[in-house]
Amino acid sequence: MGSYDAYKKLTKAEQDFVKSHPLAAMTFKEDAAKALLEAQNRFPKETLHNGQGDAFRHAYWNALMVKHENYALAKEFADAHETAPGQPAAEMDMDLYNNREGRLIAYNNPNATEEELAKLVEKAVQDGKLRTLK
Repeated sequence: MGSYDAYKKLTKAEQDFVKSHPLAAMTFKEDAAKALLEAQNRFPKETLHNGQGDAFRHAYWNALMVKHENYALAKEFADAHETAPGQPAAEMDMDLYNNREGRLIAYNNPNATEEELAKLVEKAVQDGKLRTLK
């Protein structure tokens, strides 16, 4: 899929963010891909939607965004991402919660490497600190 096609699939709020912060948006797209791959490597496939893998992916994505940019931009983009029309309220609440927890993990561990952040997020999953619907 080309960049323009990907852009058209974004929510209005995400598109506005991309216009205002194009370099951060490119970084955040890479962070999202990295978080998905890491979730797929660490968790069973059946947990990747509304389960532990999904919780990990959201939290780790937000942790990476804080590491690579900052807390405020990470929150702005993650919140914009969750405005997708038709998303069930329970899923949105879960995602917003897990996004915030991931940002806090990175904020509280500013010198952590990406791998260390992944381990901290995975520990949060294992300790029941992240939310799931399954």
